[in-house]
Amino acid sequence: MRKTFKLSDYDDTIRFILESGGEFRMYPRGTSMLPLLVQERDSVVLKKPDGSLKKNDIAFYLRDNGQYVLHRVISCTDGKYVMCGDNQLHLETSIEDRHVIGVVCSFSRNGKETSIDSASYKLYVLLWQSFFIRRVFFKLRRLKNVIKTKFKR
Repeated sequence: MRKTFKLSDYDDTIRFILESGGEFRMYPRGTSMLPLLVQERDSVVLKKPDGSLKKNDIAFYLRDNGQYVLHRVISCTDGKYVMCGDNQLHLETSIEDRHVIGVVCSFSRNGKETSIDSASYKLYVLLWQSFFIRRVFFKLRRLKNVIKTKFKR
């Protein structure tokens, strides 16, 4: 049985751990980082960023509306980041360093720990950063679901 809690209740603790040089493991909720991260199966390890974020970093940040988000950096211009979930096409602009709580340094998929420095992860990022490939993937997934529904007995 899994227990859920509000991240806002632990915000100070998470920030303290990261500011102290520690790492914090969390289990993301939602579908925005599919296909990389699956809710209730996968987890990420956060650390304090070493300076400004770089393109393709996965950042854990707090929006001005109080919502916690785990998305990938698409670009950085004039100190503002453009972010997007791997399962999304909509870009979020104007995220600043003040919003960022931590950055992913590794993740666990199906119980297997993977560093963001691994060759397999770098290949995933190289392919997935293309919005063309995302669109093709999303269309194929929709087609698969239509076929599945149509031929379901």
